[in-house]
Amino acid sequence: MEHSMYNTLLQLPLFQGMSRTELSEVVEKVKLHFLRIEAKKKIFFQGESCNKLVFLLSGELTSETHAPFGTFSLVETFDKPQMIEPHSLFGKRPSYKATYTAKSDVSLLTIDKQYIYGVLDKYEVFRMNLLNLLSNKAEQLHTHIWSISPQPLEGRLAHFVRSLCSTPHGPKTLRIRMDDLATLLDDTRLNISRVLNKWQQSGIIEMHRKEFVFHTIPTF
Repeated sequence: MEHSMYNTLLQLPLFQGMSRTELSEVVEKVKLHFLRIEAKKKIFFQGESCNKLVFLLSGELTSETHAPFGTFSLVETFDKPQMIEPHSLFGKRPSYKATYTAKSDVSLLTIDKQYIYGVLDKYEVFRMNLLNLLSNKAEQLHTHIWSISPQPLEGRLAHFVRSLCSTPHGPKTLRIRMDDLATLLDDTRLNISRVLNKWQQSGIIEMHRKEFVFHTIPTF
């Protein structure tokens, strides 16, 4: 494996703290698959079985998560290096929570689930890193469920968008009807519109028909 590839992998949370020698041993003992995906091609679909660890080594991809019954969806953009849903590899029904599309030409590295158990058993740093990733995800979900939404409408709207995001970084595109957004936030369409127009004037978002592009998510 190329020197630059090692450096890229060592930047990922799963391999942080591992020496280059340990990483070399892992690479030698597991079967790696390298994939090149052209821009605009679908990679994984929401609900599809997740049976491998996937690493984005180069390029950009987008994820699109659809709410039940198609009420709304959220699109996020990811840059390399990035892991794709490591928390979805285990559980009763391990499946992807979003649909992933190559935004540019991308390079992926995958490790089949069957090889992960041996690595977890032998390398404590890898095991602890994966446990931390899973624990952080569980904590994030718990916080979203139990956190008290701020009372002012601006705070509730920002809290709602932030609760949908898998990462705080990168642009977010929320696709939703204004009426549905008002229902979810228990407020009027007019009040929602006023907040969104204010944010657009401040450069926080761009508004399109049934689509809101967030350059950043305000903090209240």
